[in-house]
Amino acid sequence: MRALACLSLCATLSACGGGEGAPGPDAGGDAAPGVDAAPGDAGPPDYARLFPEDRIVDVDLAVADADWATLMADPRVDVWVPAALTYDGVTLSQVAVRLKGNSSRNRVAQLGSERFSFKIDLDEYVAGQKLFGVDKLNLNNGFKDPTFLRERLGLDLYRGFGVPAPRSTFARLTKNGELFGLYIVVEQVDRDFLRDHFPDDAGNLYKPEIPTGDLVWRGASIDAYPGLELKTNEAAPDHSAILHLLDVLNHAADADLEAALGAVLDVDGVLRWLAVTTALVNLDSYAGMGHNYYLYEDRTTGRFAIAAWDVNEAFGNFRCGMLSPSALLAMSYAQPICGDPAQRPLIMRILAVPAWKAAYEGHLADLLAGAAAPAAAAARVDALAALIRADVAADPTKFYTTADFETGLHTDIVRGPETIFGLTSFVERRAAALAGQLP
Repeated sequence: MRALACLSLCATLSACGGGEGAPGPDAGGDAAPGVDAAPGDAGPPDYARLFPEDRIVDVDLAVADADWATLMADPRVDVWVPAALTYDGVTLSQVAVRLKGNSSRNRVAQLGSERFSFKIDLDEYVAGQKLFGVDKLNLNNGFKDPTFLRERLGLDLYRGFGVPAPRSTFARLTKNGELFGLYIVVEQVDRDFLRDHFPDDAGNLYKPEIPTGDLVWRGASIDAYPGLELKTNEAAPDHSAILHLLDVLNHAADADLEAALGAVLDVDGVLRWLAVTTALVNLDSYAGMGHNYYLYEDRTTGRFAIAAWDVNEAFGNFRCGMLSPSALLAMSYAQPICGDPAQRPLIMRILAVPAWKAAYEGHLADLLAGAAAPAAAAARVDALAALIRADVAADPTKFYTTADFETGLHTDIVRGPETIFGLTSFVERRAAALAGQLP
């Protein structure tokens, strides 16, 4: 299948022969600057080049019409097609692309739009091929966010508070040279990510999903947890550590929980993640749906750590069973979930330990005095809005109007039963609500 895909790419884009379909540096022969076409580890990624802070990256996907039609035929199906990728001036003539997302993918299809999110696999057809040190990238479409800023702001807030979270940057995406829209490029959570945040990458990385992403005990066999997807060490899986974590989390006696759980879980890391999640009312996460996070077994400490993922519906943009805007803004820090508390043991059992709850309150206070303070958040919103404003206006496929972009930076957008919080006004009201709750 890979050979057929490469033949399709060569025939339609003339990429393998160095034709007009993929201009610029080519990874097919000698590696171009920024491209590693040799198998193995080429060293640490060049994050400054991949995810610049203060500029928009130009990205082009050259995709044959027939392959694009394959992607669009049934958006619910994960199918890889060949493409050429040009990223910040460097071209790789053979990469693989597919659609990504869950509810967003279905909604975009319902709208009759082609503005899907994309996953790019750089070494699907060329073994060991990397771009600036990474072999996968995500292009996210700004679904449900008229400001285009929620994901970037949210990820930056997690990272700035010491929580492992992907880097991101804005991209001016073109398809076959024609403007497609403003996207956000998000780092893949993989071994490169693990090496950046942990002493090694040898442990098990899990991406918990519905229905077992709630981490409720379902038995001593991994077969009882179909949502616990292993992303590393798949060839020789050993799930004993995650099963032990689940056992302790669900069964340790209250009097023993602090010692027992602290031995197998980076609790302070979870509390930091929870503080940001609570401040942002980020309910499309473990706190709400029981997904959009990773658990990593750090074998140097013997403890699992949590990493953030997919925060495009932060700032109260996920209603979790139709919670009202006022309920979202006033959500209790002591029970920052929606649904049955017994179904969220990772949060509720931790907060039942007085010392851990006090540490969590301290983290929330630090956030409200720092990056989540209204003045600091407003300055960050204004700076990023200035960076992308012209590209938002020029975006031909965006889901909202340019006027919605400007309104949504500061003021709620209300249309019938739907309320999309204005970013700075949300931060102000949420900070006030939390300040009134905290001791």
